[in-house]
Amino acid sequence: MRETRKIADVANQYYVPVAMHNVASPIATVAAAHVGAAVPNSLAVEYHSYELGWWEELVEEDVIVDGSIEVPEQPGLGVTLDLDTVEEHLVEGEELFDPV
Repeated sequence: MRETRKIADVANQYYVPVAMHNVASPIATVAAAHVGAAVPNSLAVEYHSYELGWWEELVEEDVIVDGSIEVPEQPGLGVTLDLDTVEEHLVEGEELFDPV
Protein backbone atom coordinates (compact mmCIF):
# COMPACT_ATOMS: atom_id res chain seq x y z
CA MET A 1 0.00 0.00 0.00
CA ARG A 2 2.72 2.46 0.92
CA GLU A 3 4.54 2.20 -2.41
CA THR A 4 1.26 2.50 -4.32
CA ARG A 5 0.36 5.58 -2.28
CA LYS A 6 3.72 7.19 -3.07
CA ILE A 7 3.26 6.57 -6.79
CA ALA A 8 -0.30 7.91 -6.67
CA ASP A 9 0.88 11.03 -4.80
CA VAL A 10 3.52 11.79 -7.47
CA ALA A 11 0.96 11.20 -10.23
CA ASN A 12 -1.50 13.48 -8.44
CA GLN A 13 1.03 16.34 -8.46
CA TYR A 14 0.79 16.23 -12.27
CA TYR A 15 -3.01 15.71 -12.33
CA VAL A 16 -2.63 12.13 -13.55
CA PRO A 17 -5.25 9.60 -12.44
CA VAL A 18 -4.22 6.10 -11.36
CA ALA A 19 -5.96 2.76 -11.81
CA MET A 20 -5.32 -0.17 -9.53
CA HIS A 21 -4.27 -3.03 -11.82
CA ASN A 22 -5.55 -6.30 -10.42
CA VAL A 23 -5.37 -9.76 -11.98
CA ALA A 24 -5.91 -11.73 -8.82
CA SER A 25 -8.60 -13.19 -6.57
CA PRO A 26 -11.69 -11.50 -5.15
CA ILE A 27 -9.65 -10.85 -1.98
CA ALA A 28 -7.04 -8.90 -3.93
CA THR A 29 -9.83 -7.06 -5.75
CA VAL A 30 -11.23 -5.80 -2.45
CA ALA A 31 -7.69 -4.89 -1.30
CA ALA A 32 -7.18 -2.92 -4.53
CA ALA A 33 -10.49 -1.12 -3.94
CA HIS A 34 -9.30 -0.13 -0.45
CA VAL A 35 -6.09 1.30 -1.93
CA GLY A 36 -8.09 3.14 -4.58
CA ALA A 37 -10.33 4.62 -1.90
CA ALA A 38 -7.27 5.94 -0.07
CA VAL A 39 -5.86 8.01 -2.94
CA PRO A 40 -7.52 11.17 -4.27
CA ASN A 41 -6.70 10.52 -7.95
CA SER A 42 -8.00 6.95 -8.18
CA LEU A 43 -9.80 6.32 -11.44
CA ALA A 44 -10.73 2.64 -11.30
CA VAL A 45 -9.88 -0.86 -10.14
CA GLU A 46 -9.19 -3.15 -13.06
CA TYR A 47 -10.30 -6.73 -12.58
CA HIS A 48 -10.81 -9.95 -14.46
CA SER A 49 -14.03 -11.91 -14.43
CA TYR A 50 -14.15 -14.54 -11.70
CA GLU A 51 -16.44 -16.71 -13.77
CA LEU A 52 -13.39 -18.80 -14.53
CA GLY A 53 -13.95 -21.35 -11.79
CA TRP A 54 -13.84 -21.61 -8.05
CA TRP A 55 -12.48 -18.12 -7.33
CA GLU A 56 -15.99 -16.69 -7.32
CA GLU A 57 -16.75 -19.01 -4.37
CA LEU A 58 -13.67 -17.94 -2.38
CA VAL A 59 -15.48 -15.23 -0.42
CA GLU A 60 -19.03 -15.28 0.86
CA GLU A 61 -19.91 -11.76 -0.30
CA ASP A 62 -20.46 -10.61 -3.88
CA VAL A 63 -17.42 -8.38 -4.41
CA ILE A 64 -18.50 -6.84 -7.71
CA VAL A 65 -22.15 -5.86 -8.10
CA ASP A 66 -23.33 -4.26 -11.34
CA GLY A 67 -19.73 -3.41 -12.24
CA SER A 68 -19.03 -1.61 -8.96
CA ILE A 69 -17.11 -2.48 -5.82
CA GLU A 70 -18.35 -1.07 -2.54
CA VAL A 71 -15.50 -0.56 -0.08
CA PRO A 72 -16.57 -2.42 3.06
CA GLU A 73 -16.50 -0.63 6.39
CA GLN A 74 -15.85 -3.75 8.50
CA PRO A 75 -12.41 -4.31 10.04
CA GLY A 76 -9.80 -5.80 7.76
CA LEU A 77 -10.74 -6.11 4.12
CA GLY A 78 -14.39 -6.66 4.94
CA VAL A 79 -14.84 -10.01 3.24
CA THR A 80 -15.40 -13.44 4.72
CA LEU A 81 -13.45 -16.40 3.37
CA ASP A 82 -15.42 -19.51 2.56
CA LEU A 83 -13.14 -21.89 4.44
CA ASP A 84 -14.67 -24.97 2.80
CA THR A 85 -13.63 -23.62 -0.63
CA VAL A 86 -10.17 -22.75 0.69
CA GLU A 87 -9.75 -26.24 2.13
CA GLU A 88 -10.83 -27.86 -1.15
CA HIS A 89 -8.03 -26.06 -2.99
CA LEU A 90 -5.13 -26.41 -0.57
CA VAL A 91 -1.89 -27.78 -1.96
CA GLU A 92 -1.45 -31.45 -1.09
CA GLY A 93 -0.01 -31.75 2.41
CA GLU A 94 -1.15 -28.26 3.50
CA GLU A 95 -3.67 -27.65 6.27
CA LEU A 96 -5.82 -24.71 7.30
CA PHE A 97 -4.30 -22.78 10.18
CA ASP A 98 -6.35 -23.23 13.33
CA PRO A 99 -5.50 -20.43 15.81
CA VAL A 100 -7.31 -22.19 18.67
